[in-house]
Amino acid sequence: MTKEQLNMTYSLGNIDEITSLDEKTKETLLLEILGDISNDKNSSTFREGVTLGILGVSQNKNKLGYDSDDEPIEVKPKNLDSTSTTKFNGSGNFSDFTWKRHQKYKDDNVKMAVSGFYNGKLIFLVTFKYNSESFTNEIERQLKKHLPDGDKQNSYVRSVKFSYKHYESSDSLKVEYITPDVDKLEHMFTKNFLIMLKNGIK
Repeated sequence: MTKEQLNMTYSLGNIDEITSLDEKTKETLLLEILGDISNDKNSSTFREGVTLGILGVSQNKNKLGYDSDDEPIEVKPKNLDSTSTTKFNGSGNFSDFTWKRHQKYKDDNVKMAVSGFYNGKLIFLVTFKYNSESFTNEIERQLKKHLPDGDKQNSYVRSVKFSYKHYESSDSLKVEYITPDVDKLEHMFTKNFLIMLKNGIK
């Protein structure tokens, strides 16, 4: 049975056909499916789940609200593969951002979790507080540029971007995980971001 046939069989409710497969076939299909899910460019749910799992908190399965029900966390995972021309620099972005949302994040003392995946496998994870001065300064710089007079109806900043440069000086910065194979993947990192990661390992 191919992966495509498995998907159709499952969708048609023919579960018995799946459970009767031999163990080797199940193992092969499982690895193929996990590979697809972890590299899915249209959904970061899998990568968010892995990131939160490393932090020991549960994932919010809803699209609304923060990424965890346990505490206010915003996860920004990025996945690159061997064909990627860009490199990891600890970047992320907020979509459709407003002053109101920015203030809520500040009031809720949100924790940021920025993670990187290479070919679907976690290679780094850093956390820091949204309220870090250098970080909020950058967020507000972009808000002032695009919403200089404050929030207006049907107006928002399509994408507020940041990189490691905007949180590297944060007192709350913590390198939660870095792959043991990081030296083999150094070509996938910008030089200074990789230095920051290595210096952050306790």
